[in-house]
Amino acid sequence: MKKWSVTLWVLVVSAWAVASGWTADVAKGKILHDPGCLTDCHASRAGGNANGIYTRKGHKESLEKLKSQVAVCNQQVLKSQWWPEDEADVVEYLNHEFYKFK
Repeated sequence: MKKWSVTLWVLVVSAWAVASGWTADVAKGKILHDPGCLTDCHASRAGGNANGIYTRKGHKESLEKLKSQVAVCNQQVLKSQWWPEDEADVVEYLNHEFYKFK
């Protein structure tokens, strides 16, 4: 039940963001990503190489999978510290720097 509640909340906030003209911010995404993701998690999982994590498969397949992975990390690792807008900023940063999905 909780998973559906979170999913519904993300959809509602996302619809509001689109309707209000809000767009994701690459710079804010980097600010959120680097200490929250790189330093605390990815560097240790990639054997100290913070960029090593981005050479692996998984969320490299599509923008939707990248969005999903960022949401999972936020919920499970960061204990939902980020708002949906923050997740979108991190996705925008990752896509801009590493993935280049259209």
